[in-house]
Amino acid sequence: MSGKAGGRSAIGRRAVVVGLAALALAGCSQAEQETEATPQQVSSAPVASVAASDVPRITPTTLDVSIVDGEVTPVDQRLEGRVGEEILVTVSSDAEDEIHVHSVPEHSFPVAVGDNQQFRFTVDVPGSVDVELHEADVTVATVLVRS
Repeated sequence: MSGKAGGRSAIGRRAVVVGLAALALAGCSQAEQETEATPQQVSSAPVASVAASDVPRITPTTLDVSIVDGEVTPVDQRLEGRVGEEILVTVSSDAEDEIHVHSVPEHSFPVAVGDNQQFRFTVDVPGSVDVELHEADVTVATVLVRS
């Protein structure tokens, strides 16, 4: 019996050694594949070109509004923007009012008494977008939104 047990033990050890060797080789080939993949990824990055129109603007379209003693500035300013790009409206006001943006989607923002109030929105559909102050009944800007 001891001969058979010793034979099984030797076979078991060989199986373990072969299994460990296979794992070691698999780990090495995987590491080599990862190492080889990294330079390809890095070297292919500069090849891609981007058209200037595909690069988003870093700064949003901006509109500065002032309400002082019932006088609104600007009145019907013309601006341009793009679909999905942020439009930033900064308001300094001595009276409460409401900004209403006639766009898709529409936006409304309450204006309080105070300086440098900021309101941000985007437009989903190209076209002419009016930005109005309701209480003052003034169109402060019209934004031509392009796709």
